[in-house]
Amino acid sequence: MATCPMTGKASSALASLMSDNPRYKEMFDVNTQSANTGADMEKDYTDDMNRLRDAAPVQKGALRELLGVPESPFSPIKRENYTFFSYRACEIGFRENLIFSSEGYKESPGVSTVGTTILSMVGKPHKRLRSAAQPLFKRPKVLDWWNKRWIEETVDALLDRLLDEDAVDLNFELCARLPMATVTRAIGLEGEDVIEFRYQLDRATFGAAKLKPEEAAESRAWVDRTLRDLIAENTRNPGDNLISGLLDAQIVDEEEGSKRPLTEDEIFGYCKLAIFAGGGTTWRQLGITIDALMNHTHFWDACVKERGLLDQAVEEGLRWRATDPVFPRLCVEDAEVEGVKVPAGVRVHLCLGAANHDPTVFRNPGEYDIFRDKSHQMGFGFGPHRCLGMDVARQEMIVAISGLMDRFPNMRLDPDKPRSVYRGLDHRGMSAVTVRLK
Repeated sequence: MATCPMTGKASSALASLMSDNPRYKEMFDVNTQSANTGADMEKDYTDDMNRLRDAAPVQKGALRELLGVPESPFSPIKRENYTFFSYRACEIGFRENLIFSSEGYKESPGVSTVGTTILSMVGKPHKRLRSAAQPLFKRPKVLDWWNKRWIEETVDALLDRLLDEDAVDLNFELCARLPMATVTRAIGLEGEDVIEFRYQLDRATFGAAKLKPEEAAESRAWVDRTLRDLIAENTRNPGDNLISGLLDAQIVDEEEGSKRPLTEDEIFGYCKLAIFAGGGTTWRQLGITIDALMNHTHFWDACVKERGLLDQAVEEGLRWRATDPVFPRLCVEDAEVEGVKVPAGVRVHLCLGAANHDPTVFRNPGEYDIFRDKSHQMGFGFGPHRCLGMDVARQEMIVAISGLMDRFPNMRLDPDKPRSVYRGLDHRGMSAVTVRLK
């Protein structure tokens, strides 16, 4: 366990990771993810999405409608829907962001409560706001700053506590705790606030529909007050964290030749987005990747011997079972994709879950194979909106799995536990990752 050099005791933030706080289970259970409402939680929908893709690359209707799954409304604003299934169609949908616009996210009540973010922007405004923060998330910065500052320390703390265990559920003990702690600590929080901030943020945004309006408002106020206090503290005493980095960032307008700092709302948006994207998607994707390696132990053994293969193992996991298999866009002008006319004003669903299994791009797409020919998987999206924090997520997964291999090279699935199930539709993940460590 990582310790404080002055006291020899685990830091308060890392100590909180070891707690049995009941909010962990409340936040990190794939069965209770609101986006999965209405889906059959005993089913893997991959084959169904593949059948739809094989029937036609572009189809009228939302994914849930075409699958016969009860609707989970993205927005109260009603629109006609089209779903893109083929690799080529999704590539066009991601790359042509001025036609298939990310501004459609503004119609989502949950996303709108996050505030000003790059998620719902297009064109030059998107490029300027993204470019301001991009240096904080580039691979060299991740391998040095993020890794040494938060990732390695958090992985060591979580795995060292398992040294005396024979069997554990890694989905709960490692996968859920690592990314949440990494991104929450990166904005400057410590101790129990690491858990509390993620909990209150979830209640304030995507969980608000289940709460009384005054309860959701209280959570929003808690989150905004916490962020405001962190910004004020880092303004007075700059720290070595994400908020200080954002305070130093500049938005550059090349046309006007001007620069300005990020506004408080823009910093708020980056912090909230980082915690949702990092704390949710990386949790589920790490569990998916570990489960894949446990079900293909020859790849696990190969990675134990050659750690450089872990990058390929993570990339293949993102292709094989992407945790978020569909991204929404708003079509803002008439277009034609794969021979199908897509009218302006419809909502488009980019089904990367099917695109990542397109046999015209990937040989034997249903197989998990870390040695397959290199092709660009879409797990992190594509084009101008490709995930800003993807290198942070990759590094968390690689360091976590390598740490498991250092301590438990002979780890295998626990034969005494029920087989883990790959569950969900909009937010997919493992029901558990129960393993024998020794």
